[in-house]
Amino acid sequence: MRLESILLWVGGGVLALLIVAQFFRSPLRGMWMLVKTVVFGCVSIFVINWAGSYVHFHLPFNPATALTAGFLGIPGLAALIALKLWVFPV
Repeated sequence: MRLESILLWVGGGVLALLIVAQFFRSPLRGMWMLVKTVVFGCVSIFVINWAGSYVHFHLPFNPATALTAGFLGIPGLAALIALKLWVFPV
């Protein structure tokens, strides 16, 4: 295995551990935070797709993109847009 993939898995594991620890610290607050982030992600992707329809740009709408946009906010949306333009250039 390459060092980059190991670091990526370790970083993802630490992030998942922090999220799970936050949830068990106060379950209702953690659930509310998860719902807020998912709703923010869904609304922001909807707005990006609505505005992007004028220039034929579309982000996929799935749980991974909604959670990315929700947890990371505006930088997450920018990363999703950059990744979409980089992987699937028009």
